[in-house]
Amino acid sequence: MAEGRELEKRKDSEVAASEEGSERFIRPRTSVNEYEDSVKIIMDVPGVSKENLDISYKQGELMVVGKRERWNTENMKPCYCERFDGHYRRVFSVDETLDVKKIDAKLSKGVLELTIPKTEAVKPRKIEIKAG
Repeated sequence: MAEGRELEKRKDSEVAASEEGSERFIRPRTSVNEYEDSVKIIMDVPGVSKENLDISYKQGELMVVGKRERWNTENMKPCYCERFDGHYRRVFSVDETLDVKKIDAKLSKGVLELTIPKTEAVKPRKIEIKAG
């Protein structure tokens, strides 16, 4: 992203406490990449189905919330566990150079890809030189 102006990551720990209280959210690993005509957010959300994901935009913030269901724990005694179950959440600040009305979201094999096109005003364009 050019000078980090389009999107700004919020929260910087793997598992973060919510601002509302003690509820904890898993912060999925995320990459943000800028292209000439768009910005792409690629997020690892293994074990989260399309039905358990919610993407919303409000007042300059893009929020991705998801839930990975707990696996069957009946008759189980945990010995060691690095897997997380529970709620995912990432929040990004979005400025006016991105067209949030045209966000495209795709989920495939545990990877969520959000494509946010840039507004026409900020896309590179070639200026025609006229003879004269």
